Amino acid sequence: MKNSLPLARFLKENSDVLDLIYPEAQDLHGEITCGVLQRPGLILAGVKETFKPGAVQFFGEEETAYLRSLEEQARRETLQQYLSLRPVAVIIQSEFLLNLIIELFKKNSVPLFRCRAQNCYEKINQYLHWKLSERITVHGELLGIYGLGVLITGESGIGKSEIALELITRGHMFVADDLVEVLRLPGGNIVGKAPDRARGFMEVRGLGIISVNDIFGGALLPFSPIDLILELVPYKKEMERLSVEEEKENLLEMEIPKFKIPVAAGRNIANLVEVAVRLFILKTSGEKPLEEFLRRIQKP
Repeated sequence: MKNSLPLARFLKENSDVLDLIYPEAQDLHGEITCGVLQRPGLILAGVKETFKPGAVQFFGEEETAYLRSLEEQARRETLQQYLSLRPVAVIIQSEFLLNLIIELFKKNSVPLFRCRAQNCYEKINQYLHWKLSERITVHGELLGIYGLGVLITGESGIGKSEIALELITRGHMFVADDLVEVLRLPGGNIVGKAPDRARGFMEVRGLGIISVNDIFGGALLPFSPIDLILELVPYKKEMERLSVEEEKENLLEMEIPKFKIPVAAGRNIANLVEVAVRLFILKTSGEKPLEEFLRRIQKP
């Protein structure tokens, strides 16, 4: 799902590093639709094809140096041509030519911000990544197990929350319960997190809503990559006793490795989850213990 972000909210949530120069806050309209903070150096130089509609633009030292290198008339024409592309908003780092910039931005009705912190670019860029990345919501438990982000899925009532709770008591890290927001960041990485209002909480049958942080201290992660999916399925007699079959599940056009774990009375599923994660780690490092075992027992 593609998101958009109103400029008024963008300013409110970044007021610690941004000042609004133009227009007045109550007249701030428009929406950001691109999750990348764009540096417009190439655009100023005439390569208009690189312009990203809906992206906030950031004038840093390189852009300022380029404008300094131009004669006064060429500088004005360059800025006017740039503003004709209708950027959703621009952040400036330097006050060089501030009067000229304000004049042209008002003429073209383009919102203008000034950053007042050294880490402004990094902070705003990360903020936009999280707010505007493509995302979906899936049902499951997301935990950090042995350094991997593991998404545990399965039909309702199969015991996902109880298994997640047991894994947390064993020292693994909790990210999200029941609803997991899955995001694809601009670099292509797939990460998951809890919805903002549910962060740090999980619902367990018989106990109700519990705060993981209050009970387990530092067992909480704000987000995690999704490296592996473990699907809990009801046990059936016809299932193979020994299986090394790996499936793939598509999350936001990325293929994530998936294994199925049969659930039945008397089976310690938390143990099986830990072993499955260890086996996956071994497999990704080139070792294949199950295949080797099967090869040995099939020898005459």
